Amino acid sequence: MTGAVKELADARTVAGFVFVTDESPVYLKAAAVGERVTMPLFKPPWIVVDHTPERVLVARWPGRLFRAHVVSPATDEERAAMARAADNLRSDAGYTRAIAVDLLEEISPSVLFGPQGDAVIRVIEAVIALDEEGARKLASARHPAADREYSKAWDRWLAELPKAVHNRNQDHASTLLIPGAGTSGSPIGHGFAVVWHMLRKSARLRGRAESFAVDEDGDEAVLDPWRTAGGALLDAAMAFGAPHLVDSHALAVLTRAWNVVFPSLNEAS
Repeated sequence: MTGAVKELADARTVAGFVFVTDESPVYLKAAAVGERVTMPLFKPPWIVVDHTPERVLVARWPGRLFRAHVVSPATDEERAAMARAADNLRSDAGYTRAIAVDLLEEISPSVLFGPQGDAVIRVIEAVIALDEEGARKLASARHPAADREYSKAWDRWLAELPKAVHNRNQDHASTLLIPGAGTSGSPIGHGFAVVWHMLRKSARLRGRAESFAVDEDGDEAVLDPWRTAGGALLDAAMAFGAPHLVDSHALAVLTRAWNVVFPSLNEAS
């Protein structure tokens, strides 16, 4: 992945990454490597080309990740459309809005979650298959000190970021993302957010009617055992996805519930 990112940095044309999910436009979902993809109508939503993997917004899962070049406009109509696409876009936004791209290569989406992205995807896949019984087992096995160790891992990561001073030494239990912290917002990109999103989806599909409630702010909140099970899965994503942030004690604490419920997944890895 490092080589691919360097290649993009050296490229003269605008290049980056396109992430395609089930909610992407049909013309993108049907595309393949080697093809030029052009919008049928030059109006929003535009094709988003993120300049680095860390910039990719993983709002849905699963998805396919492509390395792509933005196609330069060739006609007055295309130039006008590209100008509209770039309207109000900051120079440091980290992405380009395009009307056409060349798909050069398909890359494992694991790179979206950092160097240990495969391990994060293993946790996400466990969340996708989670049922009520599994949620209860995870909740029961979660270590009492897990919130503290999860929060400490966040602080270790924030300590590496000179501009994140105001976020340090806070309670980061259940934190999914800190916008503006580093390039990716978390030690594993949008990995924590994806874990929690899929946890809610599994609770909706396989949990009881009482798995959700409306909180004091009017927002829908997931309840136990799913809530605590989700915490256990965030713990595992931290331990496996950012191992440099956890010592041996923290590793044992953060992976206790995972090791009780999913020992075979550890063996498979």
